[in-house]
Amino acid sequence: MARLVRSRAGGYVITCFYNTVIIQNRFQGKFFDMFIKYLKSIRKRSYYYNKGVVMSNNRSLIMLVDDNATSLLDARGILADCYDICSADSTSGMFELLKVHHPDLILIDANIPEINGFKAVEILSHDPNTADISIMFLVEKYDLATYQDKLNASDIGYICKPFFGPVFIKRIETQLFMAAQQKALESQQREFRNFSANLQKMVKNMSVVIEAESQRVWELQTAVISVMAEMVECRDDVTGGHIERTRRGVGILLRNLQENHIYEEQTLGWNFEMVIQASQLHDVGKIYISDTILQKPGKLTDEEFSIMKRHTDYGNTIIDRIEAYTQPNELTRHAKIFAGFHHEKWDGSGYPLGLNGQDIPLQGRLMAVADVYDALLSQRPYKSSLSHEKAVSIIKEGKGTHFDPVLVDVFISAAEEFKHPYKNVQGENLREEMYN
Repeated sequence: MARLVRSRAGGYVITCFYNTVIIQNRFQGKFFDMFIKYLKSIRKRSYYYNKGVVMSNNRSLIMLVDDNATSLLDARGILADCYDICSADSTSGMFELLKVHHPDLILIDANIPEINGFKAVEILSHDPNTADISIMFLVEKYDLATYQDKLNASDIGYICKPFFGPVFIKRIETQLFMAAQQKALESQQREFRNFSANLQKMVKNMSVVIEAESQRVWELQTAVISVMAEMVECRDDVTGGHIERTRRGVGILLRNLQENHIYEEQTLGWNFEMVIQASQLHDVGKIYISDTILQKPGKLTDEEFSIMKRHTDYGNTIIDRIEAYTQPNELTRHAKIFAGFHHEKWDGSGYPLGLNGQDIPLQGRLMAVADVYDALLSQRPYKSSLSHEKAVSIIKEGKGTHFDPVLVDVFISAAEEFKHPYKNVQGENLREEMYN
């Protein structure tokens, strides 16, 4: 860019980069007067830029840092019409300016004394107040080879001196555009992170609410099922506690299946707590059996036993009616299987369908073991209670005929757990026994 100096001969010296042109007064005309006036305005403007910055609306602020006064003046002359400019002739001056100004772009001489451009950039990048400022190096053409390796290793662009106006302006425009795009992207990323954090917080809060509500539903569900089970037992007073004990027995068997990776495919996706809870409804069909048969103190006749056997079908009917008022769910699905299949036998001699082997749902096979074990240990008007050892022996004898052979092995391995006195386990205590 041109510089204006009055010569001793009365004319003007115009320095354009490294070329000097002396113009005598006699060549002055209208065009020349306008040109001199323009150059004087640049010099005047540069004086005020050295004193401080008067910001214009919607204009980017560029900070020039160079110990070469000619380079500073040339850069101002090219950029002043488009941008607000502030300048410093040292890195210490730059740091002072940065206390009051936050430029959009810093143009810094790579070889400036005191603290060179590369070191200054490192300092700026580690300061959170200046890390977001876009930076470009100013490099003399004859120094380019010296700094080429450092420039290549850096992700910061550079501009060669002396400046060529159109190219210089285009480089600045491009750099500012890229910096603006980067800031916009970073702003979007911050917004997304904030949104994500708020969403996670909201989901966490919702999860707490849902978990609390689920716990209340679980407790209500447990209470309803327990009451239904108690209604059955109230009518069959000789088997009091049977439902609670068989529920615990099913829990012991399920836990051992899980720990020993047995029947993993058949139990895939099972909620074991839900299965144990559903097991309480295995005798719910007895509600439809008359008190005469249900509370008979002696052994049932063949006809009475035929009626008693219908409680498996009645159980299915009751649970179907429950599902008619709700959507079918995991609890009712398991409950229906327990109610309908717990009297089937491995060899096909059971009821109501006479299924055999793996055709009997696993829930029915599990309850068959727990149900018979409890019946053997329970006293009836027509029989005495058996010892734990005798009950285990009878279940062994039923391996492969009455009971699933695999489940008999599991039962034998866990027999000591069955031997312990049955506890009145409810809700969370059941889950603790199941998984601890």
